[in-house]
Amino acid sequence: MQAAGHPHNQAVAAALHTADQYSRKAAAGGGFQAPYGGRGIERHALASGFLHSNVPGRTDKLPITVGGGAYVLPADHVAALGQGNSLAGANIVNKMFKMGPYGTQMGGLHAAGAKQPHLKLGKAKGGAAHHPGPPTPIIAAGGEIIIPPDKIIAKWGDLDHGHKALDQWVIRTRKKHIKQLKGLKPPRKD
Repeated sequence: MQAAGHPHNQAVAAALHTADQYSRKAAAGGGFQAPYGGRGIERHALASGFLHSNVPGRTDKLPITVGGGAYVLPADHVAALGQGNSLAGANIVNKMFKMGPYGTQMGGLHAAGAKQPHLKLGKAKGGAAHHPGPPTPIIAAGGEIIIPPDKIIAKWGDLDHGHKALDQWVIRTRKKHIKQLKGLKPPRKD
């Protein structure tokens, strides 16, 4: 586990707290209603891949279950990869991790021509790969991408190493995006 105060850990803690609150309300007969009439269905299957939703990217409202050790790429990061287009950013991530729609295995021509963005940290040296934990309920938002633990292990050989690399990638992408936005010319006046 990473040091306390880390942005990734804070987001995970907040999502788990919210999921716990929903669970308590449901258990107490509070009548929790899953968004869009999906009452309970979202908890039965592991979610992965791009989360298509009309729920905005910073309003965690989608109760889902992910594989233990999965990584949630924030919506702003995904959009920044696609130069403001979340679907274009999701396409980049899908190719990088050889994922098809909703985290399925990418096959055929798509896998063969997948461009692999460079993430600076290579595979872990020595040591056994950490195995994914049990399924974990979270509250997510539209525009985020769930990277399953097996895809992280396949890329880095180790969940901890993969999470650190992904954390650094998110931070670098945000800094680069902020710099690009600051350098844009104002809208043209006619």
